[in-house]
Amino acid sequence: MVDEFAPDPMDAPADSDKPAVSIHPPTVLFIALVAGYVVRLFVGGRLPLPRAFAEGLGGLLIIVALGLLMAAIRIFVEKAQPLLPATPAKELFLKGPYKFSRNPIYLAMMLFGAGFGVATSNVWIIITTTLAGALIHFIAILPEEAYLERRFGAEYAAYKARVRRWA
Repeated sequence: MVDEFAPDPMDAPADSDKPAVSIHPPTVLFIALVAGYVVRLFVGGRLPLPRAFAEGLGGLLIIVALGLLMAAIRIFVEKAQPLLPATPAKELFLKGPYKFSRNPIYLAMMLFGAGFGVATSNVWIIITTTLAGALIHFIAILPEEAYLERRFGAEYAAYKARVRRWA
């Protein structure tokens, strides 16, 4: 049954609706990196890769992650939008890294964590980064997507249909 007296969410000011994100994703990644480091101190868990190869591959992943992060943040700065995930969006980002990933900042965070784990040959950092990615998916990405669907409707649905979440 539809309540005909209920306010229409599209009539509400754009700033009154925002994503229901209750965590700070960079903090989740930081905790994952520290947890992976601590677990390795007590349990061990070295990647079976030659040191030079691990450092080179891990360093490359970190560089790619930082480049992706800077490109994504540049768009927030250009559009004068706050970076915190629990803030209202004024518009969809459709250029730069947002052309190939709906979540380039989260993707960059996961690449950074994986790169750091590989560079330090720490299998636990890779595992905890993966767990952080799953947590961010459920506690940040899904609420953000639900918000963007409410906020931008068909425009976001079309974007979602052509651009992958993680690339």
